[in-house]
Amino acid sequence: MTPTRNTCLILFHLLLISLLPLKITSSPRTQAEALIRWKNSFTSSSPTSLASWSLTNLSNLCNWTSIVCDSSTTVSQINLSNANISGSLTDFNFTGFSTLTRFDLSSNNLEGPIPSSIGGLSKLTFLDLSTNLFDENIPPEVTELTELQYLNLNNNNLNGTIPYQLSNLQKIRYLDLGSNYLETPDWSKFSGMPLLTHLNLYYNSLTFEFPSFILNCQNLTFLDLSLNQLSGQIPELVFTDLGKLEYLNLTDNLFQGVFPSNVSKLSNLIEIRVASNNFSGSIPEDIGILSNLQIVELFNNSFVGHIPSSLGQLKKLQSLDLRMNAVKFHSTS
Repeated sequence: MTPTRNTCLILFHLLLISLLPLKITSSPRTQAEALIRWKNSFTSSSPTSLASWSLTNLSNLCNWTSIVCDSSTTVSQINLSNANISGSLTDFNFTGFSTLTRFDLSSNNLEGPIPSSIGGLSKLTFLDLSTNLFDENIPPEVTELTELQYLNLNNNNLNGTIPYQLSNLQKIRYLDLGSNYLETPDWSKFSGMPLLTHLNLYYNSLTFEFPSFILNCQNLTFLDLSLNQLSGQIPELVFTDLGKLEYLNLTDNLFQGVFPSNVSKLSNLIEIRVASNNFSGSIPEDIGILSNLQIVELFNNSFVGHIPSSLGQLKKLQSLDLRMNAVKFHSTS
């Protein structure tokens, strides 16, 4: 084989190799150094609980506080809930933690944006950034976390419209975006999330009508839309298609019209809170069929007529609030 031909073959093989996808997994030492750099970026003195995060302890990463490793001794979980951290995620090296499955930073003082590079945590199943000071938009790259089952962004300063791409998270079971400043997206772009059981959108800036995509989340057991400015009537399909609901909270909105009589189809309902809306007409007589009810809050609406006698059948009832309505008990005379 001539030298020229041999050189061409070598170059050809190098070209083939360059076209193959690269799988880069950071070593434990590299991950340890990255965590220390992040720790050093905290805006207040590092909590004493993270003393093990030290350059003198690089070889012992899997025994560091709040760190869990997988069988290959790379980091699989970071659990820093209530760790008294002040800082941001700007200096966190997301690309170096592709093996991460659980990331819990809840109840700290982290601020700034959620970096778009968070989408690189492709194995993540659990993400909790709740009760911090994160602001700006929810980055659409969060929706690249296709293995995600739990997402909690509650109680931050997030704003802008809710990205419709969130509904691409088809494995999601728990979604909490409550207590932010999020605005109404085009709900028609959302698809149903078949495994979703917990949906919390309370205390945001949502307007217009009941979010239509929710009707296609038929495994919901918990739904909270309270403290928004949602209006219009409640779709009848809420009570026929969401039959697994146990908790329903629509309090402090602008919903109106007659409250659907087929509420009795929600046979698993434990709490119903629809106070401070503009509901009118009578309280559905069949509400007493919901034998699991413990909490009923209908106050501050425009209900009229008699209080359903069927409420007396609710043996598990702990709280009933009908104040500020034009309802009265049936006369016994």
